[in-house]
Amino acid sequence: MEPTGKLVGSMPPEPRYPIKPPGPGVGGTRVGKVILLNLVISLAVALLVLFLVPTILGANPLEVLRGKAPGKVETVKTVEERIVKAGQEAVVEVANKVLPSVVHIEVSYLAVGKGIGSGFIYSPDGYVITNHHVIDNASAIVVYLADGTSREARVVGWDSETDVAVLKVDAQGLPPAELGTSSDLVVGELAVAVGSPEGLEQSVTSGIISALHRNVPRNDGTYLLDVIQTDAAINPGNSGGPLCNSAGQVVGINTAIVSSTGENIGIGFAIAIDNAKPVIEQLIKTGRVSHPWIGIMGSTLEPDVAERFGLPTQKGVVVKRVVAGTPADKAGLESGDIIVSLDGEAVESMDQLVLLIRRRKVGDKITLEFYRGKEKSRAELTLEEKPSRF
Repeated sequence: MEPTGKLVGSMPPEPRYPIKPPGPGVGGTRVGKVILLNLVISLAVALLVLFLVPTILGANPLEVLRGKAPGKVETVKTVEERIVKAGQEAVVEVANKVLPSVVHIEVSYLAVGKGIGSGFIYSPDGYVITNHHVIDNASAIVVYLADGTSREARVVGWDSETDVAVLKVDAQGLPPAELGTSSDLVVGELAVAVGSPEGLEQSVTSGIISALHRNVPRNDGTYLLDVIQTDAAINPGNSGGPLCNSAGQVVGINTAIVSSTGENIGIGFAIAIDNAKPVIEQLIKTGRVSHPWIGIMGSTLEPDVAERFGLPTQKGVVVKRVVAGTPADKAGLESGDIIVSLDGEAVESMDQLVLLIRRRKVGDKITLEFYRGKEKSRAELTLEEKPSRF
């Protein structure tokens, strides 16, 4: 008879060697014992792995079974590791780490009304950091901790140039925020802002570092120098709160926004923590800040001006005025000189010159290089304290 269909697939190959049929009892009792033995061995190995491995890794095996084993804490050592770590879970980790250290600040004024702001705990014994403009002209200040309790605060000191202020509350054992560094920040990396926007305490927003080394004009005609730009939402009430990196370290102090409406449009600014640290330390130690200066009024040399007048350099600071009796005056600088370097570092703008001097101390000696006409000269100066009237 012809087959009615095809067999799809193929048969298993023939064994290379003949298979001996099992003898009496092999297919039954002996096979059953082998299977039972294998099951017992497998179960023993599984239990060994389940209990031994977590113990080696420092976890409680019973907690693992209950799904409560603590996660592994990873230390971020490099900039690259910090950026790679900055996934979605990083914001949650940052919030959990920094929120206990963030405070809400309420300010009363003798004249009228109240104000709000944010801050963060600097040390366990009650030092709190915020902006100068948050507590300026305050008659009373109340700090609300993350646990809901409140403390009256006194002003330890403030510095209007950097917009930094230090408060003190009577408390011990407070959880301080971890300070990082702003020197290795990278444009595009994660930024997390924490504070009380519009009075909404313990609010967390995230974004990126949008730019570095910005100089932002203020209402009084001065500038906030070398600040961090971020698109993490910052609104009124956020001032004084921390800006953190993906490791939960404070890298800036939120201070200002650019907005035509007064609300966030994605352009916020924070004081770089590396610029704030020496100010904070001085305020805690002495209650005031001593800024060094050389005693000149100047402006940034524009390249088109340099080209028009055939100047020997296209970058530098043009000295407009030398204040009598100051280090610059004692060193012989004159109006019209063009400063091009400080201690061998090129100077390209007035803002940069101010920052380079601000990072030094009163009494430090510096060397300036400058052009007078076509001739290049050097002058050694000893920095003095900037008078309060300037």
